[in-house]
Amino acid sequence: MFLQTTFLQVDAFRTSTSMANGRHFLFIEGICIWVVNLSHTRFSKAHIGLNPPKKMKRSLSSVLASRSTRWRPAIQALPAEILESIFLYSANVALPRSAPIIGSKLSGRATLIRFIIWAFQETWEQSFGDPEKFGALDKNLVSGDWQLQSTILCLPWITAEFILQAQQTWVEKHAKDQHYRHYLPRLDDDGDPFIYGHSHHFEGGVGHFNSQECFEADYQEVLSWKPFERVGSWGGCDIHPKVRVPTILITGPWDEKNLRLLFWLRRSGLVYGLEEHDRSWEIQLDCLRNAFIDAPEPNVVVTNLIDLTALCQGLPRDIAREQRRRIDQRLKWGADSVISKEILRQVYGAIGMFHDGFGTSSSPK
Repeated sequence: MFLQTTFLQVDAFRTSTSMANGRHFLFIEGICIWVVNLSHTRFSKAHIGLNPPKKMKRSLSSVLASRSTRWRPAIQALPAEILESIFLYSANVALPRSAPIIGSKLSGRATLIRFIIWAFQETWEQSFGDPEKFGALDKNLVSGDWQLQSTILCLPWITAEFILQAQQTWVEKHAKDQHYRHYLPRLDDDGDPFIYGHSHHFEGGVGHFNSQECFEADYQEVLSWKPFERVGSWGGCDIHPKVRVPTILITGPWDEKNLRLLFWLRRSGLVYGLEEHDRSWEIQLDCLRNAFIDAPEPNVVVTNLIDLTALCQGLPRDIAREQRRRIDQRLKWGADSVISKEILRQVYGAIGMFHDGFGTSSSPK
């Protein structure tokens, strides 16, 4: 009899499989898992059941009993600390879903916080707290794994609060003495100083950063804005600019959880539609309908978080014509508030700007 061993490369781990005497064996070396597998084994007649020796004549119950008590190491049996290391270094978000016990070991809040830091820390190290530094930075030179960041943002457990706690943990360890200035606009659209409606010290300073307090101050400020507030550029670089915005944050529905996460993305410098891979007229149409055209009340906050120009570009001509017709019909009913009507007129005009043949892009009366 001889053993044939094969080697597989799975992510960052080396796995070996072989089998002896028809029995499976599992070896763990560090955090590398060695599994033994049968391949091309030569057997004597005794091994294949011809003239079996007496010692092999055992009852089925005794065989099953011996197997049930035999220790069988598996990845599920690894300590949580080793599983967490595998989780972080492989960056495999499917690992917690591979088995219930693995998911249980990797679902602790501390583990998830470390996973978020693992994905975002390179981006934070480069431009945390200084939006002007980000403004002068080529997006192709921004550090961080945008694909991993995109994947994390689509996980069902992710919230703005999770990310804020992760960032606070990172700051306390790596950037406690850095100057931090809020990412809200400093100027309005005319170039004049922007007047904030809240008393928070938005200019910041050294040691000013508190993730939760600063986020809440910024969020409440934006909630007070008028629809399509005329402001200058705003947003920092807490996220890689190539990250894909989760579809549900663009199409809605926007409950408080999704709205806060969408605001965190916009505040962090991510604007939907700037990247070509973001563009999808179907997604844009769903957003226009759910946020404005078909909404019982057009969403004021969304007008300041998603660029209307990006939403209206690229719609098929017949689709664009139909949306303008529906807006016109809704406005004639006269059931909406003054603010809602103004939002609908803005959407009507923006759609018309990018489609010739509508006569005028201006809003209906």
